[in-house]
Amino acid sequence: MGRLRSAVAVGLALLFPGLGHLYLRQWVRAILWSALWILAALLLLPDPATGGTSAERMLSTVESMSLQAQFVLLSLILFNVIDAFVISVQQARYDPDAVHCPQCGGEIDEDIDFCHWCTTRLGNPSEEESTTFR
Repeated sequence: MGRLRSAVAVGLALLFPGLGHLYLRQWVRAILWSALWILAALLLLPDPATGGTSAERMLSTVESMSLQAQFVLLSLILFNVIDAFVISVQQARYDPDAVHCPQCGGEIDEDIDFCHWCTTRLGNPSEEESTTFR
C-alpha cells in the first residue's frame, strides 16, 4: 500500500505542484508549493501565443522561453516531486504504537532519556539538573 500511495503522490505532483501534497494531507505544503510555482510561472512565462491548437500554443510558448526560465520551472517541479515522495515514504514508515519525540516526532527508544534525533531531553529532569547556581 505504501508504494501505491507514493506512486499516486508522485504522479499528482507531476501534474501540478502541490497536488501530491494535497493527496498526502499536507495542506500547508500543498499551498506553498502551488503558490511558489504559480508565482514563478507568472514571472517567467512569456505572453501566451494565440491561434492554433492547444499543443501548438503550448509548444510556441515553451520555445519562446529562455533556458533559465525553463530550468527554474522544471526545478520547482522536480523538487516538489521529491518532497512529495519523501513525505509519502515517511508516512508509510510511521508506527503509531512506537514512542515518538514530542519535539521532532522521530521514533525513539524507550530506554533512553533523550531523543537521539534532536537531543531533546525526555521525561522529568533530575534534581541535580534542576538546581541553579548563584
